[in-house]
Amino acid sequence: MRTKFLFFALFCVFGNAFAQMLPGANPIATPMADSAGNLILMDFNIKLTGMKDANMPYSVFNRRPLMIYYFSPHCPHCQKNYGGVQQIAKEYEQKGLTGIAVSVGNVGKRDILMFMEQQNASLPFFQDSELEFGKKYGDGYVPRLYLVSSDGKVTRYTSLDSEHIKDIKADIDRLLGK
Repeated sequence: MRTKFLFFALFCVFGNAFAQMLPGANPIATPMADSAGNLILMDFNIKLTGMKDANMPYSVFNRRPLMIYYFSPHCPHCQKNYGGVQQIAKEYEQKGLTGIAVSVGNVGKRDILMFMEQQNASLPFFQDSELEFGKKYGDGYVPRLYLVSSDGKVTRYTSLDSEHIKDIKADIDRLLGK
């Protein structure tokens, strides 16, 4: 019994590292799962506040491939990476991907609007005003990118560096069946 437990514990600790060494594995992508290993689905009932259209519910994005940029308007890395994310969203829009941005909840609306203006943003922007998105899908860091399949499965990306963009695009192609 102890041997099985030890093997399971080692698998949990090192399994992801070994999987990432396999050819084609994406080291920055993590399919989101609970502690029992069950995949976490996106909850489209989370209350997010639209920045330009406060009445636009987050639920309108349910059942479609979705890319979510989770950010803070004060974060230098978020400011640096937004342009690339917006470019990916535009590139894949005609192929069926919808892109949105969700700001952390502990900033003012004015800060988010200023970020949008400075970035010449074209994606729909939301604020996690109730802190629900961050608690459920965040890991305490920004920026984060999430790909959500049409059946609600969530993959979180921990790096948006230029060296990882091709991996993210390959995952988007797989998500869209291209």
